[in-house]
Amino acid sequence: MRLIAALRRRVSPAITGEAGEAQRNYWRAVATLASGSFASQLVGILSMLVLARIYAPDEFGSYTLFFTIAGLLSLVATAKYDGAVFLARRTSEAAQLAMLAAAISGILGLVILAFAPFANMMLADVTRYPIAFVVLLAAATTSGGVMAATVAWATQIQQFGAITAARLAQALIGAGVSIALGFAHWDATGLILGFVAGQIAISAYLIVRLGFMPHVRAFRMRAARARAKRHANFPKFLLASELLNYAGGNLFILVTPPLFGPATLGQYSLGFRLAALPLNLISFSMGSVFRSAISPQHLAPAQIPALFRATFWRLCAAGLVFTLPLLVAGPLLFRIVFGAQWELAGFYVQILAPYMLVRFVGGPLTAMSVRAGRQRLDTLLQALFVVATTAAIGIGWWTASFTVMLIAFSVLQSLVYILYLAIGYRLALELAQPGKARTS
Repeated sequence: MRLIAALRRRVSPAITGEAGEAQRNYWRAVATLASGSFASQLVGILSMLVLARIYAPDEFGSYTLFFTIAGLLSLVATAKYDGAVFLARRTSEAAQLAMLAAAISGILGLVILAFAPFANMMLADVTRYPIAFVVLLAAATTSGGVMAATVAWATQIQQFGAITAARLAQALIGAGVSIALGFAHWDATGLILGFVAGQIAISAYLIVRLGFMPHVRAFRMRAARARAKRHANFPKFLLASELLNYAGGNLFILVTPPLFGPATLGQYSLGFRLAALPLNLISFSMGSVFRSAISPQHLAPAQIPALFRATFWRLCAAGLVFTLPLLVAGPLLFRIVFGAQWELAGFYVQILAPYMLVRFVGGPLTAMSVRAGRQRLDTLLQALFVVATTAAIGIGWWTASFTVMLIAFSVLQSLVYILYLAIGYRLALELAQPGKARTS
């Protein structure tokens, strides 16, 4: 109770002070996204109760490997021009930047698809269905890039209700497809198809709901090239930063099957995915609105530090609600809910609970480096995630213990996020000083 009271004292001055109406609008937007996220979260949790009983740990491991590769390619697919959407000062400019990101995604999807004839030769040792793997990877890459672009545009024009509905549709379709194919005795491909179907659904919904097609017809390659050149820092620095961040979090996944087997990866991936689901949904809501709120289009630089503090304390309070039960009784909770075969997943989540809390708090606030025009600094900080992950892998390999590797990963990654938070707040204070604001 003392902790909650302390958090309330911290938050209250920030949301009633100098930010005024802008901050009240900010929290209303967060509430809109969070309410929809709760529904999506509920769908995800209920579906996992079923999926964990119809798919085996090694099948979750194979799905996680595909998911990780597709996520990496989806980052490359937009060249991070979806990040530039948040610096646009006009709606039309934001839409055209989103179109640029989506166009690059389509091109990369076609490039991946061109490798389908060689799939049997390249992927025979990775999957039983090499051609289907390549086709689905192309679809996942393009739909992932288009999803990132359309969500960025919807966020910038503050259509948070549409994003909420789209996320719910994604959860329902993805879960429905995966469960149906699981009951039809599909292997990990059923999980993969559900994932791809969900991404396609959210992109199609936003394109239709927000009237994106007129902007598609207005797209001109010459103007797109000019915008790409003007925002060159995004592929130059922010893409590198995102790739480093992704490698820092997912290099761990890529090395686990050869070192400890796919079943170990399956236990880890199901546990972490399920435990992080509510955190990711809330973090997405907070992060999306925070990026939009600190945009030059919406908020004066002098108001940013107060908003940073308010967001920080709200994230701390919400994060503790979800991570404390996992820290105290993770194995028991997983054994009760999913059965004895998944108790090990609960143990892994128990180890990761402190890291999940720090990641949940720090993730949305990392947008400060982009708002401050410090993409190079952001890239350097992201490199620390890779260093931390590599060190954890080295410790795990040396000790031949996945548990030791997981502990090292949790500790080292948490330290990097704490550093990121400290630097982000300092950048917020610098922006608030007259003459210090930068946008790119």
